[in-house]
Amino acid sequence: MITLRRDGFRVEAAAVPEPDGTCCVTAEVYQGRRMLRGYYRRLDVPYSRYREAERQVAEDVARMSSEAE
Repeated sequence: MITLRRDGFRVEAAAVPEPDGTCCVTAEVYQGRRMLRGYYRRLDVPYSRYREAERQVAEDVARMSSEAE
């Protein structure tokens, strides 16, 4: 799991392996203690790159959240 803090938002992202060999990266956006929204992305990456996938999804979600507000 990775946590990013950007522009007053906290993004927590985690990758979980799926039975078909892909992984599911979920990301949740918080403002303070309040969860604002959640995102889900299915990626075809090897286990050794899960941390990189978590960071990329978290960065994308943080950018989208900042632009939306």
